Amino acid sequence: MQHSRTKLGRRLFLGALGLGVSAPLALRMSRRAVALPTARPCRLFVMYIPHGMPIEHFAPTGSDGNLTLNPSPNGILAPLEPYKKYLTFLSGIGMSGGASNHAAIRATLTGSPDGSGGDSIDALIGSKLGVGTHAMGTIPYSQGGGFFSDSFLLRQGTWVRPEVDPAKSADALFGGAVVMPGPMPAMPANDEAQFRKEILALTEKELQGIQNVLSGLTTEQNKLQIHLDAVRALKAKAGAGPGSGAVHCSARPNLPAVAAVRGQNPLDPANFGLLLDANLEVAANALACGASTIITLQNMYANAGVNMGFAGGPGVPKAHHDPVSHSWDADGRAEFAACQRWFYERLTTKLIKVLADTPDPVDTSAPDRNVLDNTLILVCSEVSDGANHNSDASEIYVGGKPINTSLPMVLIGGGGGYLKTGGRIVNVNRQHADVLATVADAMGARLSSIGGQAVSPIAEVKA
Repeated sequence: MQHSRTKLGRRLFLGALGLGVSAPLALRMSRRAVALPTARPCRLFVMYIPHGMPIEHFAPTGSDGNLTLNPSPNGILAPLEPYKKYLTFLSGIGMSGGASNHAAIRATLTGSPDGSGGDSIDALIGSKLGVGTHAMGTIPYSQGGGFFSDSFLLRQGTWVRPEVDPAKSADALFGGAVVMPGPMPAMPANDEAQFRKEILALTEKELQGIQNVLSGLTTEQNKLQIHLDAVRALKAKAGAGPGSGAVHCSARPNLPAVAAVRGQNPLDPANFGLLLDANLEVAANALACGASTIITLQNMYANAGVNMGFAGGPGVPKAHHDPVSHSWDADGRAEFAACQRWFYERLTTKLIKVLADTPDPVDTSAPDRNVLDNTLILVCSEVSDGANHNSDASEIYVGGKPINTSLPMVLIGGGGGYLKTGGRIVNVNRQHADVLATVADAMGARLSSIGGQAVSPIAEVKA
């Protein structure tokens, strides 16, 4: 078998050379014709939104593959409608270790009430995989109050102060040089990113020539045929004209939202909308082009009083924490829903759409596989219902009627093939540290304990 594989690889290598293909590319192609299947890459983006959700405006209805994201006219998840096949809604999740209310921000990513049990999930996964992490924040602490306990979300030995300036994040991740896709977890030993760059430069005549070389190779042909089909699909998409939000990784990315805030005060609440867009723009480009594999974005802090009437915002000129998130009446809870929906609107527009529009530069194993297919997005909060201040899965009364609440933890993306997609509601009675364990497992960094407690991945979310 090994002899026949070597013979096949040599045949393709010589045939590609005869077509004028460069020797390095011909070698990469020959390797793919005989390569064994390899694991897909996976990226992680964590987005924290404080103080929970008004559940009656949040939880989708329907069944797997047939979700309705508008439980009310203020449906918080409705912006995800074009991408709802990537949505996994987790119901029944309670905070681990009994953490509750504002202090639960310290447990949200560590699994421990005060964070003493270990580092946050981003750091644990990064350490396990041997990759760096990047933490950014949209006003994660106040200009006057500074970085204090209600800001503590990320921990790497000690609490991490997120970078508040999107321009500094962009400079740190992209520098002044051209950015090319870098190594990623579970990436094949051969350079997928360089392969895609070179094969995309082939003309249709050269592609057809390679096709002819492959003719008659039956099953062996299919291993490289997948790549050729992907190239043709990408070329067709590229020729479709403007309008796509795809990232191109052959040069330093164009970051107009970052340019709009460069030099602005990153702790001024009046700039909140611009800052969030800029942070999401940086994250989308960094994930797509391999500048970072693990990124966390902390929006505000647990009791943030940011006035939500800023330009480009949800149009609620009131403090997010109190009175907005504290509202019990229907009108107030609708305003809270408008604020939380706005976060999902920006996440969808500035990050999810970009990842979905961008062919994955390090995964050529299937035609038209995009970066979102190989990304896991976790959206989380420290509180279940803002008005009730609970951080567990429990029944509360709204308008005199009982309603079930739980931590608003949502998974978005394909997770590199780990998640069962299609648009799903997964009802489980689990502690949130098991969600963190699931995220780690999807990234190829299985953990047996988080925050000093035993954990296990949630099997119901797996493909």
